[in-house]
Amino acid sequence: MQVSKILEILIALGLFYFLFSTLVSLLFEWYSYKTQKRGRFLYETILKLLNDPVNKSYGASLYSHFSIDQLKKNRDSYPQYISSDMFADALIDIIGSQSETTKFENIFDPKGSTNLVDVKLVEERIEDPYKRFKKGLDQMNYSPLKSYLRAFFEKTENHPDLKKAISKWFDDYMERVSGWYKTKTKRSLLIISFLVCLALNVDSITLIKKLNSDDKYRKDLVLIAEKKALENKINAQKIDSVDITKNIESIKSVITEIEDSSLPIGYNSDFLKSKEEKIGPMLLWWICGIIISAFALSFGAPFWFEVMVKAINIRRAGIKPS
Repeated sequence: MQVSKILEILIALGLFYFLFSTLVSLLFEWYSYKTQKRGRFLYETILKLLNDPVNKSYGASLYSHFSIDQLKKNRDSYPQYISSDMFADALIDIIGSQSETTKFENIFDPKGSTNLVDVKLVEERIEDPYKRFKKGLDQMNYSPLKSYLRAFFEKTENHPDLKKAISKWFDDYMERVSGWYKTKTKRSLLIISFLVCLALNVDSITLIKKLNSDDKYRKDLVLIAEKKALENKINAQKIDSVDITKNIESIKSVITEIEDSSLPIGYNSDFLKSKEEKIGPMLLWWICGIIISAFALSFGAPFWFEVMVKAINIRRAGIKPS
């Protein structure tokens, strides 16, 4: 097989897997949104980050903070995302609030000192958030978390620097959390990939056979992939629940173009007839094709987009096939 033909098959497969893995990602995000899978996982990891059995549950306090509480859809839900700036502001405020004291002051009638006319709440609070954080930190019992937060304070000179240090700490932690989340959700992603392949009859073996035997069909898919990569209409950006509608619309247009090229997916009379004629070997190859597709889609849209773009660049760098 010629190198150019192999590259064309790889480009077409990259486009094919990218589209359907994007569909899988959309379905997975919808599933995560409905079950609050992502929000619960974020809550558990923040509780772990701010775990301090010596003092109090700062993770729970963070989620009770007004700025974080406003991110909830309802009382029983969890925020799907918390920015590093919002996390830093809330944590600095929570630690600083430990230095605050409140008391009730009785106000008596000036004409008669024994007549109580009002009760006033008096709050003693340091206005400077940096100094307030320091005083709140001093009132904590010794713990690993206190030691960590004290290190941030000692390395900074003002509130903006302290906020920046805590924000970076949170961002670094969230990078590790992303890896944990991907590992935790790999099984769910694989199950959704398998269901999509089964529902739409996404058979990799049948597709590869068609790409290998039908030159026109293969080259048509390569042109679509090159066109979309050049126009940057297909991209490997992270998919989230906010962009679901936008992503569905962008994918619909590409799927329509591929459907015009007779993409070998779905169940039709020819498929059912071929399986009835050779039920044994054909069924076995079909199951293998579905399983291969499910594993391929579970790699995610960014992976296949990168594979497609790299194959296109290698093909362009070589001798253009006749």
